[in-house]
Amino acid sequence: MSVTYDNYFGFDRLCNEIIDISDDINLVTVLNNKGRVVEIKVREVIDSYFTPLKREMFFMQCVLQTSMNKDHDDEFGKVTSSILEREKFTLFSFEFFNYVILVVSRPGGNPIQLKSTIIEKVNNSKKVELV
Repeated sequence: MSVTYDNYFGFDRLCNEIIDISDDINLVTVLNNKGRVVEIKVREVIDSYFTPLKREMFFMQCVLQTSMNKDHDDEFGKVTSSILEREKFTLFSFEFFNYVILVVSRPGGNPIQLKSTIIEKVNNSKKVELV
């Protein structure tokens, strides 16, 4: 399904709903297929870890990884989400039509439970828009 939501979909509302799930969530962003930010919500300044160029490269890397995961959809099925745990952050990525929703949180807690809650919000947004 090829759908473009840039100009009318409530990404602002979706990002707010996701960041409000937990105080541990630092950043929620929606990226287009080129790794460019469509919408972003930041609770804490994490720019101290990234120069603007490194942040842009990081976002492009996340979108590229999501795209590369599609190479094996026929054999293994579609990737619905991924979790990457690092020392300083836990990263969650979710496909949303032609976009990638990237969530960055503090490490610790239960990433599987947090992922499930985020997926619920994303799926509810899909249902609202497809009706």
